[in-house]
Amino acid sequence: MKSLNILIVLVFAAMFANGQNKKYIKTMEASIPGIFQAESLEALDASANKFDRIGQAESSEWEPYYYASLSYVFKAFKIDDLQTKDKALDQALVSLSKASTLSENNSELIALQGFINMIKIGVDPGTRGQTLSPKIMADFGKAMELNPNNPRANLFMGQMLFGTAQFFGTGVGDACALVDKSIALFESEKPESSIAPSWGIYSAKQYKQQCETALAKTESQE
Repeated sequence: MKSLNILIVLVFAAMFANGQNKKYIKTMEASIPGIFQAESLEALDASANKFDRIGQAESSEWEPYYYASLSYVFKAFKIDDLQTKDKALDQALVSLSKASTLSENNSELIALQGFINMIKIGVDPGTRGQTLSPKIMADFGKAMELNPNNPRANLFMGQMLFGTAQFFGTGVGDACALVDKSIALFESEKPESSIAPSWGIYSAKQYKQQCETALAKTESQE
């Protein structure tokens, strides 16, 4: 009888956990599009705060803090003032740090960390370029090592190499090859779940246009 009671408790616990998980997934599915639809800084702040609340409620899940971080990244893109932009990027790193404590050696989190720091270089290239560049390259390299088929990691590495090549006046062939690879990976990507990161192909196609322009210019000079 005691064993039967334990079994009943376990069954109900499993049913409750499954119900909670479905509620979490539905909440995330309804919330993620808001990041990409947001047209104002206030909307992106609201999005980040919403994901932070979801993260507090679902203390073992890394995705809410990932999307909170991404909300701040998108906010930074909309800000012209460099000091204010930098603050938004710092907020993105804080949220990402929370996600990283819940999921170690996560290709998506490491790639996003490198991406945020890559944007931070643009805030103060003279001071940050030399110190942040090695860390960024290491992050992208590790993200690609953990998951060679991560399209975002490949795209970000391509973007980094493209910017470096243009800064030093060297060829962009290797950078553009990674951008092309990322597009192929985006097009064949099968996310692990409905809330797994799947964004980035629009940026990849924009960078491909920049690559084509840069490559055409190089060919005309030869």
